[in-house]
Amino acid sequence: MRELPFWLRTAIFGWLAFWAAVHLYWGGFGFPEPITIRSLHLLVFTPPLFLLYPAFAKRSPQNRPSVMDWIWAAASAAPHLWVLINADAVNDRMEYVDPFTPVMLGLAILCMVTMLEAIRRAVEPGLAWMTAGCLLYMFVGHHLPGVLNTRVFTTSEIMEAAWLVPTAGGVYGPLTGIVATTIAVFILFGSFMQGSGTGRLFANFGAAVAGRYTGGPAKVAVVSSGLFGTMSGSSVSNVITTGAMTIPLMIRIGYKPAVAAGIESAASVGGALMPPVMGAAAFVMAEITNIPYGDILVAAAIGAVLYYFAILAAVHFEAKKLGITPMAAKDIPAWREVLADAHLIIPIGLLVYLMTERWSGNYAAFCATLAMVAVSLLRARTRMGWREVIESLTNAGLTMAPLAVAIAASGVVVSVLTATGMVVAFGGIIKELADGSFGLLAVLLCLTVLILGLGIPTTPSYIIAAAIGAPQLLELGRSLGIDMMQAHLFLFYFAVIADATPPVAASAFAAAAIAKASPTIASLHASRFGIAGFTVGFAFLYDPGIMMRGGIIEIVSATSIQVMALVLITSAYAGFLMRPMGVPLRILLGAAGLFAAFGHIAPDTVRLTIAAVALGGTALLQMMITRKTSMIRPIVALLGLLLAVPAVAQNVAPQQAGPTLSAIRARGMLNCGVSTGDPAWSQPDSQGVWQGVDADLCRAVAAAVLGDPSKVSWHPLTGQTRFAALSGGQIDMLARTTTWTFLRDAVNGLNFTAPYFMDGQGFLVKADSGIEHANQLDGASICLTAASTHELNLQDWARQANIRFQPVVFADKDEARRAYESGRCDAYTADSSQLAAIRVAFTNPAAHRLLPERISKEPYAVAVRQGDDQWFDIVRFVTFGLIEAEELGVTRENAATLAVDSPRPAVQRLLGRTGDLGPTVGLDRAWLLNAVKAVGNYGEIYDRHLGANSPVRLPRGPNALWNAGGLLWSPPIR
Repeated sequence: MRELPFWLRTAIFGWLAFWAAVHLYWGGFGFPEPITIRSLHLLVFTPPLFLLYPAFAKRSPQNRPSVMDWIWAAASAAPHLWVLINADAVNDRMEYVDPFTPVMLGLAILCMVTMLEAIRRAVEPGLAWMTAGCLLYMFVGHHLPGVLNTRVFTTSEIMEAAWLVPTAGGVYGPLTGIVATTIAVFILFGSFMQGSGTGRLFANFGAAVAGRYTGGPAKVAVVSSGLFGTMSGSSVSNVITTGAMTIPLMIRIGYKPAVAAGIESAASVGGALMPPVMGAAAFVMAEITNIPYGDILVAAAIGAVLYYFAILAAVHFEAKKLGITPMAAKDIPAWREVLADAHLIIPIGLLVYLMTERWSGNYAAFCATLAMVAVSLLRARTRMGWREVIESLTNAGLTMAPLAVAIAASGVVVSVLTATGMVVAFGGIIKELADGSFGLLAVLLCLTVLILGLGIPTTPSYIIAAAIGAPQLLELGRSLGIDMMQAHLFLFYFAVIADATPPVAASAFAAAAIAKASPTIASLHASRFGIAGFTVGFAFLYDPGIMMRGGIIEIVSATSIQVMALVLITSAYAGFLMRPMGVPLRILLGAAGLFAAFGHIAPDTVRLTIAAVALGGTALLQMMITRKTSMIRPIVALLGLLLAVPAVAQNVAPQQAGPTLSAIRARGMLNCGVSTGDPAWSQPDSQGVWQGVDADLCRAVAAAVLGDPSKVSWHPLTGQTRFAALSGGQIDMLARTTTWTFLRDAVNGLNFTAPYFMDGQGFLVKADSGIEHANQLDGASICLTAASTHELNLQDWARQANIRFQPVVFADKDEARRAYESGRCDAYTADSSQLAAIRVAFTNPAAHRLLPERISKEPYAVAVRQGDDQWFDIVRFVTFGLIEAEELGVTRENAATLAVDSPRPAVQRLLGRTGDLGPTVGLDRAWLLNAVKAVGNYGEIYDRHLGANSPVRLPRGPNALWNAGGLLWSPPIR
């Protein structure tokens, strides 16, 4: 970064601080609509990069921007300013359909050129080259052979895909959105942590905890770097911040320079893995997967602890071998010095609490940031005045600026990969090389992510790897029960540790510069000290207990395997356990550790036993060689370990269930996909409790499977995201007014269970429009939802009726409803039951008319993934069971009584008094009894949300039972 004149430096820093403060305000009080905030975010943070960073280290002025820098800055602002001014037009245009004008083409090219130059200067040249290469690929792909061949793209199509297709990616895509919202507020929180003196607290705490032990300075580096990483999430920043102190101290007490650099690099890289703030990539993961950030924190917690445990173990063995002593007593801060800053932990605790309580990430970080300022005022040494606040805002702005262009470039790469089909092609190549082996696929993806990490930062590397690798992991790992969280955490870990692995390792190179050591040797040591990144990464796939899934035995077992494996590997590499070891013993311990860590083909019992015997036996042997009486207690403890571990492992009961049921039981929660807000079907009430027919189906399944209807994790999904969320493993079942069609069932990897509602598509119009029948809609504009059957039905009907219409398509039902209500279109089309519920929810229902025509048949059915027949049967027969309960007269009120004293055989079977229906699908005998007690029978559910006891008052019609003139029936449950 340049050393600018005071006036210019003040102006630029003031600009960055102001917009950082604006982002903080938005985090607490709401953000502008997506296109506005994304274009504004890039508009304010891109131009300063050309003024702060010289074009060339030697030839460009280092103390002032050149004339060309000012031109670059102005040019970089133009495309984003145009989008900001024309945000409404950008929102309304139909991508790839509306004209991409010459003005748009010119601005798009200008955006690409200036963005790539900003990245080259301020982020990483490798990312700039990769992005440029992807764009070039779209130009020449039709000339390439084999899987690399693409269709011919025009220049306009390429630039539109990269610049102005915000729903799919590109510069203004969802990735830029998450950076401009949630990530920006967390960056501010980290900056205010540093400004309040939390960094001093972490450094003192690390020294007080670890400084008095063998290899003290190195352990201080590990602890403090991990804590600093929760603030910055940047490995290079961690190295520079803590390494300047710890690396010289480590060298001074006996560590080789390259080893000291490796320790600091590995510890700094792990900061992005450490909750509660895991860096930008973790927030992107939450956005891509739609998994709450708090859930990611919980799943990643044990892995992060294991990562730092392995570094501490490696440092300890290295120090013992070298005879390195603890820190001098005068250099270790007293605990009263640590406790003087202890109040600064309160905002971090508040952040963790709010995130685990499922508050939105941006609002949780906003509250924690304000709390940090307030708490800092409690003591004079931490008090943040206006200078510290402005400095914190400035530092946050300096972090946001390069991240903004880096993530925008990642969006371009993802857009290119999607438009050209390379996501599928590249994934297909990896899948073909894996040849059906999930383990080989995981290894190939691991290598792919590490190679991506050679030239680009962690977050873009993770984004690209997730686009390519996550679908492959989920598809091939379906039979193993691999879900979205496991796949993405696996890719995330390797994207993070790529910063420390050779041949190009940014954090290791920065540490080597401080240590004056070989960067390559330093990166090799960093890989060795960060070995847990590799073992934990694979454990996410094979040992889900480390994600806190399952019972206490499963969690303890998985964690114990990793702990012992890491001790074995690190001690073998160092050549020291209780005393120095020879080469044969080191090979033996290393092999045992690698088998425990990666031998997933063997049962956990075998891995745990081998690790315990190898570790305990070697330690016992070395203790006996010392011939010291003081070793009697440790010897007895190790003998107990050798006997107890296999016994404990033997008690880990195998799951007697399919992959989906096993995963649900392990997490203790059913992941259910519902709509983003659909009255009478699935919508949270004023207390935030989900209500509706679909919501009750989710509760019924949770009651049947887990015995508790409240054990449902709600996943609101749009029409565009619902099927990907299900096939990708994010949800276990999709209960979202979804029509069962041939292609949806045959192509999307889904199975539809039992039809639970028969509907038809209709039209809602304003009562004063004069429209009374659908054939009067000729020339009308019609609001509808994207990625639904409604659009296809509408086209079929219009062609048959010789009617022209103007479709106005929205991503979700709420947007479509609001647009219709505000007058943007003449009619709103959806399924008739949905329109009836929406009409009742309007302020003046009488002002709207539901037309009598139905232009389609829409059988609703819950969908599940293909490949798990047990789970398919469970969900299908819970639905049938609710219908059967109505036919048999079993209600929520009388179910428990009838389960005991009903004389009817059909009721006895339904409620589990006789027969073993539940155990045949891995459940208990009371599964359907629990479902009915939770939500009532089908008729009760219908009346509560759609029928006589609801505001909608929709007659049963075709949704009456078969013996009452309707279409609903259940096969015999026997």
